[in-house]
Amino acid sequence: MPNKSVLDVEVSCFKNYNTPSDPANVSLMAWLTSSKYKDKVEAIRGTEDKQTRGELKSQLPAITPSGQFSYRSQNSLLIHSGLIQIDLDNLDEGDLEHIKKDLQTLDEIAYLGKSVSGLGLWGLIPIPQDPEYHRDYFDNLSKTFKELIGITLDDKPKNVASLRGYSYDPEGYFNHSAIPFINKSKPIPRTNTKPARTERSSKGLEDWIIREMENLTVGDRHAGRLKLARQAGGFVAGGSVEAEILERLTASYLGQYGNVDNSKTQAKEIKAIRDGFENGKLFPLYPQQPESQSTNQTTVYPIHVRTKNVTHEDYISQLYFENGMLLNEMDYPADWDLVGSYTEQRTKDFIQMAIRNPLLIGLRKQFNLV
Repeated sequence: MPNKSVLDVEVSCFKNYNTPSDPANVSLMAWLTSSKYKDKVEAIRGTEDKQTRGELKSQLPAITPSGQFSYRSQNSLLIHSGLIQIDLDNLDEGDLEHIKKDLQTLDEIAYLGKSVSGLGLWGLIPIPQDPEYHRDYFDNLSKTFKELIGITLDDKPKNVASLRGYSYDPEGYFNHSAIPFINKSKPIPRTNTKPARTERSSKGLEDWIIREMENLTVGDRHAGRLKLARQAGGFVAGGSVEAEILERLTASYLGQYGNVDNSKTQAKEIKAIRDGFENGKLFPLYPQQPESQSTNQTTVYPIHVRTKNVTHEDYISQLYFENGMLLNEMDYPADWDLVGSYTEQRTKDFIQMAIRNPLLIGLRKQFNLV
């Protein structure tokens, strides 16, 4: 089965440039390959008056390439598409074709085509589905283009809700297996603890977490990502790894499944990673020194956890089942707490029994059992 194209996503489509409401979801691939408004585009390109061209352009339908929206506003984003657009304006014809060919050599370019005026280029580049840092990804991308390629990008696409009007390019470039552009300079959230380990040991622990996530088996991937992201957040809170591991977890997932999972699944899995990470930061974890192992074995980091001051009775009183999963009061799977956030053995035993026998929760409440 062929890998899914990075362009095989749904985005919001608006009636025209001046209508920010009532969007409809459309297939980005269908949009990019459609010739429905070819004649209107050619009429625009044949118009010399700039104002007239602008008026004609504003009447064309437009999309938000970076996601699906309930309204055309960055605060109304529903699902990030995992793509960011680039816009190169006012190129002369000779430079346009030259730059277009040069950019096609970049593995990160997923699409590249002429703008509606025919005087510029626009393109799409995969990024992690991380709306909070969309602007940071663009800023770093713009800096990279300027310093390494000598190209200045229009800065409108730094807004996640930026529009892209319909255009037509029969020689548009498609790279369905484009790789994500990873923002190495994204701000690192601050923690209240100082790293307790060397950079080398921190890197080893990060690599171990990433490797564990990549090795998850079918049927265990969603719950496994939640649990490992929670551990990563705990290690950040404990000062053992840097907070940027969240970016590595997201990029690792997209690298494995960005061409396989649909946009809805990707949004759910990335949310699971982010939620797990944020919850984990509430419960510091401290890895013990790995036991001596042969070079053929995978390093395993035993975990020592700071005890959370919650009584057994208080903890089990708020457990509940939802969609077949035992959850705690923070709406996270209770089996996460088997890692050690609640270290009293009878609490762990109760969690395991309740997972196996959901009736235990109802019986405990009915008969006030503890």
